[in-house]
Amino acid sequence: MGSVKEEYQEFLHQMGEEAFLYPYRDACRRMEQKLEKINRDYSEKLGRAFISQITYRIKTPESCLNKIVKKKYPVNRNTAREYLGDIAGMRVICNFLDDIYKLAEIIKADKELKVVKTKDYVKRPKASGYQSLHMIVVIPSLAGEGRKIEIQIRTQAMNFWAVVEHHFVYKKGGYEKNGFEKDLKECARTIYKIDKKMLLIRKKMETAKKNENF
Repeated sequence: MGSVKEEYQEFLHQMGEEAFLYPYRDACRRMEQKLEKINRDYSEKLGRAFISQITYRIKTPESCLNKIVKKKYPVNRNTAREYLGDIAGMRVICNFLDDIYKLAEIIKADKELKVVKTKDYVKRPKASGYQSLHMIVVIPSLAGEGRKIEIQIRTQAMNFWAVVEHHFVYKKGGYEKNGFEKDLKECARTIYKIDKKMLLIRKKMETAKKNENF
């Protein structure tokens, strides 16, 4: 029996193989194409931008290993594929709060997709103040069996907060080790209020436009 170090090294090697990674990249590209079409269709229908940004990434082997060890799962790529829903991740940025939920409903209604799990950190933010709607979706892959993708849907304001928090805090370790927790939570609450206010303004403007054209 090999050592734990050898087991980890073998896992990292397997996770980095093209045969393992390609189906995830293929799934992300296919989902990206779906989202781009949704954006074109609904932007035209609404007369404004529905989605402002779509990006994706594949988790590094090292990050997968850290998560598997933390979760105390067996260290092998079959376990990673089964239990890690975020090996492939997409970030979708919308302009308004209600667009988040509209997009989620569109994804749920797509018969080619299977929604495995949804976590609403917009209505119920994380303890840190983090806000986003997370969906784990299985999409068929041209390479064979479908792959899971974690789709994070948020507003531009929420994304600004998340990027700053991730860069300066999340990668550094626990919140209890720094003095910024209170400030970040306060900013997150302010951002949510701004998002609600911007949605209200948009609805008022839309109502005024309809009245003018009546």
